[in-house]
Amino acid sequence: MDRIREYGYKALVLRQIMSNKSRKYAFVNATQNILTVVLTSFLGFLGFSGLDKIQAYLGWTGSAGKLNLEMGFNLTVFGLFVLATLHLVFRFGEKQSDAVRAIVRLTGVINHIDDLLSKEEQSSVVLNSTDLDSVRKHYDIVTEGIPANSDRDFLKAKKDVEVKQRLSAQLTLTPQALFDESLRLQFVKSLILKSDELMRILGAIRSSGASLYLGGGLIRNLVWDQLHGFKSPTPVDDVDVIRFDSLNATKEHDTQIESTLRGHIPNLEWSVKNQARMMTTNGDTPYVDLVDAVAKWPETATCIAVRLTNEGGLDLVVPHGLADLFRLLVRPTPNFVNRPERVRERLIKKRWEVTWPKLEVLISDREQ
Repeated sequence: MDRIREYGYKALVLRQIMSNKSRKYAFVNATQNILTVVLTSFLGFLGFSGLDKIQAYLGWTGSAGKLNLEMGFNLTVFGLFVLATLHLVFRFGEKQSDAVRAIVRLTGVINHIDDLLSKEEQSSVVLNSTDLDSVRKHYDIVTEGIPANSDRDFLKAKKDVEVKQRLSAQLTLTPQALFDESLRLQFVKSLILKSDELMRILGAIRSSGASLYLGGGLIRNLVWDQLHGFKSPTPVDDVDVIRFDSLNATKEHDTQIESTLRGHIPNLEWSVKNQARMMTTNGDTPYVDLVDAVAKWPETATCIAVRLTNEGGLDLVVPHGLADLFRLLVRPTPNFVNRPERVRERLIKKRWEVTWPKLEVLISDREQ
């Protein structure tokens, strides 16, 4: 359930906030302890030697030299007093301990949610409102003891979580993935998360509108590049962004969004198309929603759309699945079976067979 995943993400961000604070408090506390030891030892050395001997050590003579030593001694005592006061007032050691305890408790919430979601994915259970209530209560009990955090803390932690998700993404294409849709989906998500360029594009799209999706061409190319063993990705020529809004389907609105996207990344060729008006261009009946529109694109391998969620996850639309994409097959969708010339035209114009020679093309007019 999406609500349970939201609680998991919130707990993940809170744990990252506590982790950041724990590291900060640990650094401050360690620095404070080191300075306290250094200053205390220095005062002990001054007290053991006496100001007269120290003056002789340094070769300072006269009342001016003695006055400087006394000033240094008093400043050292003042510094030690300030450190002790800071320790009593801010209690960085206690704050670090509180942050560590919060991390442990939030980890329990995250593990509980991960277990529930894992069981659901394995089809062993079906999550319901009782599970949601259980997660909500567990989350509320744990977060009651956590102090309020600033927006700056939240934004930094959110960014750190997204970076960790990208670094932890596993790019392992096993033979089972060719026959298991869930493994294919996981691999595509990992591939996207590992791509700096795609994540930058998806971030710009998310900033421009929550209902905007990246069209499937770039994701398709990314997978084909990987399956061909390319060391560098195929250059991006244009970026197709889609949305579905039947109430505001004017081309002018799409142009405004393109302008916003260019403001985020000016060196890309952005193209925004509201799928609610594209049925006229494609000669189709009106589309029901975005999924229906994507399903009626020319090739099954291209029928993909993705957006970056506010939680840092990836929302993929794959109406025809990912089997043809992973099998390197170029075949028309049911909507284009009787229009193979359109697929053939795209194949030649975009030079797919030249760029990815392992592709297998299954188009009816070639077979005749």
